[in-house]
Amino acid sequence: MTRRKHLKPWIFGLIAGLLFVGAEALFGIYPPSAYAFCLACHVRDLMNTVLGLLDGARFQTSMIAKRALLLTSPGVLLGAFLAARVFREHRVLPARRGWAYFLLGFAVMTVGIVIFGCPTRIALRAGYGEVYGLSALLGLGLGTACGTLILRLRFRRSTDG
Repeated sequence: MTRRKHLKPWIFGLIAGLLFVGAEALFGIYPPSAYAFCLACHVRDLMNTVLGLLDGARFQTSMIAKRALLLTSPGVLLGAFLAARVFREHRVLPARRGWAYFLLGFAVMTVGIVIFGCPTRIALRAGYGEVYGLSALLGLGLGTACGTLILRLRFRRSTDG
């Protein structure tokens, strides 16, 4: 039985960093400040770009999406699927409240797109000292704490009975 050699996560980070620096140097792709990895914004920009190419319409996209096609969202989905297949963790799980989870996810993504509320972007804006970023980061923290407490109380009640 042969052992597989797995690469360390920091190696992937180093490779990704070198690729991004190379893309900036070779192609002049410079993302705007406070623009990060966001599945809500990148999906919006990808869909607006593709629909604009197919339909000829001019949908609003970020500046970096006008210069380069953002394939981060399909990349995350494909990478997660391949990792699950490689490590034999891919299986279909039944959803108890599928529609409820779908609607909650839809609401979170819609709010993220409407108010530009990507957590990474909020953290970057707070790092710049922007008042909006600081207040949004505080709201994100309070919302996460409240949601965690509610879930813990519901779980505790369901296990007590």
